Amino acid sequence: MSSFVRDYLHEHEESERALAVRAVDPETGFTLQHGWINQLTKGRVSRAPELWRLRALAAAMSVPVTMLAELAAAQWLGIQVAEIKAGEEDWIAVTIPKGLTPAQRERFVRMAEDIARHMRDD
Repeated sequence: MSSFVRDYLHEHEESERALAVRAVDPETGFTLQHGWINQLTKGRVSRAPELWRLRALAAAMSVPVTMLAELAAAQWLGIQVAEIKAGEEDWIAVTIPKGLTPAQRERFVRMAEDIARHMRDD
Protein backbone atom coordinates (compact mmCIF):
# COMPACT_ATOMS: atom_id res chain seq x y z
CA MET A 1 0.00 0.00 0.00
CA SER A 2 2.86 2.37 0.81
CA SER A 3 4.38 1.99 -2.63
CA PHE A 4 0.96 2.36 -4.29
CA VAL A 5 0.40 5.72 -2.60
CA ARG A 6 3.97 6.81 -3.32
CA ASP A 7 3.56 5.85 -7.00
CA TYR A 8 0.19 7.64 -7.14
CA LEU A 9 1.75 10.87 -5.87
CA HIS A 10 4.60 10.60 -8.35
CA GLU A 11 2.37 9.77 -11.33
CA HIS A 12 -0.05 12.61 -10.53
CA GLU A 13 2.78 15.01 -9.63
CA GLU A 14 0.99 15.71 -6.37
CA SER A 15 2.25 16.56 -2.91
CA GLU A 16 1.32 14.77 0.29
CA ARG A 17 -0.28 18.01 1.48
CA ALA A 18 -2.49 18.25 -1.61
CA LEU A 19 -3.60 14.63 -1.19
CA ALA A 20 -4.30 15.22 2.51
CA VAL A 21 -6.62 18.14 1.70
CA ARG A 22 -8.89 15.73 -0.20
CA ALA A 23 -8.46 12.81 2.21
CA VAL A 24 -11.73 12.97 4.12
CA ASP A 25 -13.54 9.84 5.28
CA PRO A 26 -17.03 10.09 3.74
CA GLU A 27 -18.56 8.26 6.71
CA THR A 28 -16.98 9.98 9.72
CA GLY A 29 -15.63 13.22 8.27
CA PHE A 30 -12.22 12.42 9.77
CA THR A 31 -9.30 13.80 7.77
CA LEU A 32 -5.80 12.52 7.15
CA GLN A 33 -2.83 14.69 8.03
CA HIS A 34 -0.06 15.08 5.49
CA GLY A 35 2.42 13.88 8.13
CA TRP A 36 0.65 10.50 8.30
CA ILE A 37 0.68 10.23 4.51
CA ASN A 38 4.41 11.05 4.58
CA GLN A 39 5.04 8.29 7.12
CA LEU A 40 2.96 5.89 5.01
CA THR A 41 4.87 6.60 1.81
CA LYS A 42 8.17 6.12 3.62
CA GLY A 43 7.03 2.76 5.02
CA ARG A 44 7.09 4.01 8.61
CA VAL A 45 3.49 3.18 9.56
CA SER A 46 3.92 0.18 11.85
CA ARG A 47 0.42 -1.30 11.68
CA ALA A 48 -2.43 -1.60 9.22
CA PRO A 49 -4.42 1.64 8.95
CA GLU A 50 -7.86 1.92 10.49
CA LEU A 51 -10.81 1.58 8.12
CA TRP A 52 -11.60 5.30 8.29
CA ARG A 53 -8.06 6.08 7.08
CA LEU A 54 -8.48 3.66 4.15
CA ARG A 55 -11.82 5.27 3.24
CA ALA A 56 -10.32 8.77 3.41
CA LEU A 57 -7.35 7.80 1.27
CA ALA A 58 -9.57 5.95 -1.21
CA ALA A 59 -11.81 9.02 -1.53
CA ALA A 60 -8.81 11.28 -2.13
CA MET A 61 -7.30 8.94 -4.72
CA SER A 62 -10.62 7.98 -6.37
CA VAL A 63 -9.96 4.26 -5.96
CA PRO A 64 -12.13 1.57 -4.34
CA VAL A 65 -11.54 1.21 -0.61
CA THR A 66 -11.38 -2.57 -1.14
CA MET A 67 -8.27 -2.08 -3.26
CA LEU A 68 -6.50 -0.24 -0.45
CA ALA A 69 -7.73 -2.79 2.09
CA GLU A 70 -6.24 -5.61 0.01
CA LEU A 71 -2.96 -3.75 -0.37
CA ALA A 72 -2.91 -3.13 3.39
CA ALA A 73 -3.62 -6.81 4.06
CA ALA A 74 -0.72 -7.77 1.82
CA GLN A 75 1.67 -5.23 3.38
CA TRP A 76 0.88 -5.62 7.07
CA LEU A 77 -0.62 -9.09 7.32
CA GLY A 78 1.13 -10.92 4.51
CA ILE A 79 -2.21 -11.91 2.96
CA GLN A 80 -2.68 -11.93 -0.81
CA VAL A 81 -6.20 -11.52 -2.14
CA ALA A 82 -7.56 -12.02 -5.64
CA GLU A 83 -10.77 -10.31 -6.71
CA ILE A 84 -12.87 -12.29 -9.14
CA LYS A 85 -15.85 -10.87 -11.03
CA ALA A 86 -18.97 -12.87 -10.21
CA GLY A 87 -21.59 -10.78 -11.97
CA GLU A 88 -22.28 -7.34 -13.38
CA GLU A 89 -21.39 -5.59 -10.13
CA ASP A 90 -20.50 -8.50 -7.86
CA TRP A 91 -17.00 -9.57 -6.91
CA ILE A 92 -15.65 -12.43 -4.84
CA ALA A 93 -12.47 -11.92 -2.82
CA VAL A 94 -10.37 -15.03 -2.33
CA THR A 95 -7.37 -15.30 -0.02
CA ILE A 96 -4.48 -16.87 -1.89
CA PRO A 97 -2.61 -19.47 0.17
CA LYS A 98 0.97 -18.61 1.08
CA GLY A 99 3.88 -20.45 -0.44
CA LEU A 100 2.45 -21.05 -3.90
CA THR A 101 4.70 -20.82 -6.90
CA PRO A 102 3.66 -18.29 -9.54
CA ALA A 103 2.24 -21.15 -11.64
CA GLN A 104 0.28 -22.54 -8.67
CA ARG A 105 -0.99 -19.06 -7.82
CA GLU A 106 -2.20 -18.60 -11.40
CA ARG A 107 -3.92 -21.99 -11.33
CA PHE A 108 -5.58 -21.19 -7.99
CA VAL A 109 -6.97 -17.92 -9.35
CA ARG A 110 -8.22 -19.67 -12.52
CA MET A 111 -10.02 -22.26 -10.37
CA ALA A 112 -11.67 -19.50 -8.32
CA GLU A 113 -12.72 -17.78 -11.56
CA ASP A 114 -14.28 -21.07 -12.73
CA ILE A 115 -16.26 -21.32 -9.50
CA ALA A 116 -17.47 -17.72 -9.90
CA ARG A 117 -18.46 -18.42 -13.50
CA HIS A 118 -20.51 -21.45 -12.43
CA MET A 119 -22.22 -19.35 -9.74
CA ARG A 120 -23.26 -16.81 -12.38
CA ASP A 121 -24.65 -19.54 -14.62
CA ASP A 122 -26.92 -21.01 -11.91
